[in-house]
Amino acid sequence: MPWTPSTTGRSGPQEAERGLDRLDRVRRELARAQPIIGRLASFLRLDVGTALGVAVETGVAHILFDADYLAQADDAELRYWLAHATLHAALLHFAPPPGRPEAWSAVCDAQVDRLLRELGLALPGYVAIERHAWWRGGAEGDGEAARSRAFGIATEEQPAAEAWVGEARLWRTRVRQAVGEAMGAGDARSALLRELLGASPDAAAHDWRGRLAAFLQRWHRAEAHYGRPSRRASEPFLLPALRPAAAHIVLAVDISASIDEALLRTFWAEVQGLTGQIPMRLTLLAADTRLAPGAPWRFAVGEVPSWPTPHGQGGTDFRPVFDWVERSGEDFDALVYFTDGKGDYPASPPGLPVLWAVAGPVTPPFGEVIRL
Repeated sequence: MPWTPSTTGRSGPQEAERGLDRLDRVRRELARAQPIIGRLASFLRLDVGTALGVAVETGVAHILFDADYLAQADDAELRYWLAHATLHAALLHFAPPPGRPEAWSAVCDAQVDRLLRELGLALPGYVAIERHAWWRGGAEGDGEAARSRAFGIATEEQPAAEAWVGEARLWRTRVRQAVGEAMGAGDARSALLRELLGASPDAAAHDWRGRLAAFLQRWHRAEAHYGRPSRRASEPFLLPALRPAAAHIVLAVDISASIDEALLRTFWAEVQGLTGQIPMRLTLLAADTRLAPGAPWRFAVGEVPSWPTPHGQGGTDFRPVFDWVERSGEDFDALVYFTDGKGDYPASPPGLPVLWAVAGPVTPPFGEVIRL
């Protein structure tokens, strides 16, 4: 039986609280089935209202359910709407071109529903009433009231247009992190990645950033830790608990004259961001035909690495870095080398995983490669 809007608003605070508990549970189930969408859905603010005139209202970072609809809907419907609202936000649908909001809304819904069908989350033949609270004005969303609902911050000091810019940047970061986490766990769906990585003008940047995060997360290990037991514990032995261990990563940077400084700054900013998300110790090397004076530079777990601004010359020889790693005798987990790929390589690969972050068409003779 199709749902029809109620204008009475009979549901009370207790029903709304139970509805929110149920939505939280459904969102956790969505995260288990679809890790990327579930991770992104965790950023949505959930709310329940009365007499909305629609089943669901989706905003920049919120989803609002009509209480009467929520009481009648089954879990599959709620899972669909959570994924639906999440993809609207992740695909930046809240930043529409000027004019014709109804046409833009229809295109956005068609894109989201097509993707949900590919992921097995669509509801065949199901129709419900949705309102998009994205607009500066126009047919959908009641102008200023919709802006306030969509952002919760639309004021004279921070107009909606500025808020959209900040929200778009925030959602791009969330998408990059969610994709990186899923790729690191080996759970990435091609249809979803294709859509998400093309959600913004810097789609190529999303790709290399996600792959860099996935490579580093691969070496984020869990180690057994034997701690002090509780005095109330009855077992006559200690049980190990798994705690995350920091990866020890060597980061080598080509400082020859052929390296683009703007790209180097972008790459370094990404590395700094990842060190705040992934427990790692970082050993930094800079080299052209030899190691830069002062190398290596070491950064502890949780420490944001600073770029030492070494100066290089014209040529590139990758062998000094690999020689240093071998001579050091340290137990490194992986090596990441930022370069344009033009230079002299070692005759054989080292005894640790290597990721080449290459700004150019050259393909190194060993290791994994990401194109910047």
